[in-house]
Amino acid sequence: MIGHDIFLPTPLLVISSGIMIMLAAMVWRRSVGRSFAYGLVTLLLSLAVVGHHTGRMSGNGDSLFIQDRWTTYTAILIIFSTMCILFMSWRDVAHDGTTLMDEYPLLFMLGTLGALAMVFSANYMPFFLGLEILGISIMGLVTFRHRPVMLGYEAAMKYLVLSGASSAILLFGIGLAYGVTGSLRFMPPIATGEVPAALPVAATVMVLVGMFFKLSAVPFHMWLLDVMEGAPIPVAAFLAVVSKIAIFSSLVRYFGTGAQPPFLNDILSVVIILTIMVGNLLALRQASLTRLLACSSIAHVGYLLIAFLCPGHLQSGAITVYLAAYTASTLGVFATMTAFVVPDGPDGTVIAQWRGLFFRRPFLATAMSLMLFSLAGIPPGIGFFAKFEVAATGVEHQRDILLCVLVIGSIIGLYYYLNIIRVMMAAPSSPSSTLNRHARPELTALVIVLTIIVVIGGLFPARAIHPLLPAATVPPETRDGIRH
Repeated sequence: MIGHDIFLPTPLLVISSGIMIMLAAMVWRRSVGRSFAYGLVTLLLSLAVVGHHTGRMSGNGDSLFIQDRWTTYTAILIIFSTMCILFMSWRDVAHDGTTLMDEYPLLFMLGTLGALAMVFSANYMPFFLGLEILGISIMGLVTFRHRPVMLGYEAAMKYLVLSGASSAILLFGIGLAYGVTGSLRFMPPIATGEVPAALPVAATVMVLVGMFFKLSAVPFHMWLLDVMEGAPIPVAAFLAVVSKIAIFSSLVRYFGTGAQPPFLNDILSVVIILTIMVGNLLALRQASLTRLLACSSIAHVGYLLIAFLCPGHLQSGAITVYLAAYTASTLGVFATMTAFVVPDGPDGTVIAQWRGLFFRRPFLATAMSLMLFSLAGIPPGIGFFAKFEVAATGVEHQRDILLCVLVIGSIIGLYYYLNIIRVMMAAPSSPSSTLNRHARPELTALVIVLTIIVVIGGLFPARAIHPLLPAATVPPETRDGIRH
């Protein structure tokens, strides 16, 4: 195969080139600020060429990568999210010049490269390599914590052990799939010839378990709370948003958008119920805002899986709107947390620290309230329409039990989301004390932009509904091959 025949999405090429430039610049002269600037420029360039590619896609399905409207949409969400997270990280740059190094923005870029490789994958090889690049980057980012340092090391060690175990299971499933089909195409294996029917089922379940761990779906969820608590706020945002978009996009690509085989349908139904209920019930017990957001992230994975499980003409709109709503609202909460922090003051990770914020910093309190309204599914945030669309997919397929769980989980979510707003509206414990405010225009601008997206998306949600999802990867007539 000659060079111009290799199909490669341009964003992967741009970000890879940007990373090489950042490495060369680090060798010449180390500068954290310059590395951040290179990273932002690289992300802007990749956003500008997100729909382009080099070479020609193979007609026989042997290409390593694929590009369509679904990959373009999720790639835009990933690149935009990383840009927002880099803006959040400027506070960490100014905090202590002796602690942070050039590797901090570089690891964000490497993680983004891994996430995009997963999104564009049409083959097991780039998917698994992208997954590991993303995981190793997150493990390094988690350790970049100012205080307490040991909490970050402990979180990184937990992620290393559990992520390694899940990757081993996933790799075993990929090996079984290759043994069944003799192909590395990114799709569920189908039993042919004299291959035992149990092998493709085992391979599919193992791949699904690996994806569920990365999505932090129950019962593979407990690592997320400790890792997000031990990570800096921007890294927790990266873990909650970028990695979830990449894995969910790969899940949709792998299984397609058609009806799932019965055994997979039953597994997904149980996982959805457990994920929504456990995520919401765990959130009720949290005094840490970061851990609460981790539990919230678990519950939102369950809501998304409902739309994934219910194919139909409403599915595409439900998934695309919900991904946009979750991305903007979650980034908005983390951006507000970052703007809340002042030098030698509270770090904003404990809910009690937000007491009286409406009296001291009404702009931040209002922005945080709008983001929480959106996550809870309350107008005028885009989250209301997103959750409505997910419920509509369940109604279309008469998934009564899942709909009941969605309603119960949303009611529980109302309590802990509105409780944060109640704390912010309470009278300050020390009215005479004032907070040292430092001008951080990049954070103020970021909070304003995300707030506008959440509100405008809630007022005009129809503009976000487009048929973006990929077609079913397994033809309906061949799906019986894995119905066991």
